[in-house]
Amino acid sequence: MGGDRGIGILCQKNKPVFSEVARRLRIAGFQVRFFHPRSTLSPDHIADLSLIVNKQTLPSALPALRHARRTGTALWNNLQATILFSSRLVGLRALSEMGFLTPEVAFEKPEGEYVAKGYYIWNDEPTLNGEGDFYQELIPTEPVDYKYYAVNDGSRIHVAGRRVTSKLYGEKQFLDQIQIRPALAASLRELVARFDLRGVGVDLVKDDDGQYWAVDVNLAAGYRDTGLEPALTESIIASLPGE
Repeated sequence: MGGDRGIGILCQKNKPVFSEVARRLRIAGFQVRFFHPRSTLSPDHIADLSLIVNKQTLPSALPALRHARRTGTALWNNLQATILFSSRLVGLRALSEMGFLTPEVAFEKPEGEYVAKGYYIWNDEPTLNGEGDFYQELIPTEPVDYKYYAVNDGSRIHVAGRRVTSKLYGEKQFLDQIQIRPALAASLRELVARFDLRGVGVDLVKDDDGQYWAVDVNLAAGYRDTGLEPALTESIIASLPGE
């Protein structure tokens, strides 16, 4: 099926989900190479690739991704969206436009508790009551994140979710899978369709009144404990030129 078609994945090769996806792609006949997300890709690195899975994109990789687009090497998530969603503020605005509730944002430290964030996703991790480029209202909630994921395989948008402990309060740990709420799934699918995405994650929290608030959007989602490996494999294959 794959012949000599090469697929490059910007991701550490020991990541369990994409290791499994790579195994499935190789069984289908594709050649798969991993590139560390912090590596500086050169035109020579991507010359023999048919597709780059820009699972995680840092500034060092952007020149090579621009070169890939100019020279006909396909990208899994399109370059425009990759650049747009590197801005946390743009991501929050997009979530709001899709119908998600989003917290208030300020550029001076607010009174009370807040989450400090950098402008770009490659800045330091968000911190509780710390220093940042901007400050996001802290929604009163238990220290748990609800992570929703969408994968577009070209014919269907798959949605899955899980609960994890919040990294604001310590190391992230998987709690359980969740029952997907139709309204949230509809907004997530609208986000995928509007920005022509292949894969995306959205972090939400639930307040004391049972309302869900979207606090981050992530094109570098890990998809762990979601069972989306088959959908990711089909999505990558469908993204190849001519498929």
